[in-house]
Amino acid sequence: MGQRLRALRKQHGLSQERLGERAGLSGKFIGEVERGEKSISIDSLYHVAVALEIPLRELTDVRADKPAAVPTEEAEKIFALVSGRRRPEDLRKAYKVLQAMFGRAS
Repeated sequence: MGQRLRALRKQHGLSQERLGERAGLSGKFIGEVERGEKSISIDSLYHVAVALEIPLRELTDVRADKPAAVPTEEAEKIFALVSGRRRPEDLRKAYKVLQAMFGRAS
């Protein structure tokens, strides 16, 4: 994850500090994530994706040999609904509803 984040940040010509500012995080934290010293929450990862103006999947799909699927507008809307500050039990319930509708995630 960290190497992917660093590559995308550099590709967009941003310093750790500038990316942190755009994502509402500290540049120090961005560096720690890039070096594998810290983990990043899905919520913070979403804000980094927004700051880089890329789909979240581009950050999370580290398999360079397989092109990432482009999320549909509806999928992005669903993610936006749950990416805010939600209680963990509410997220678990939402996941169970989606899992019941569509089956297990691949």
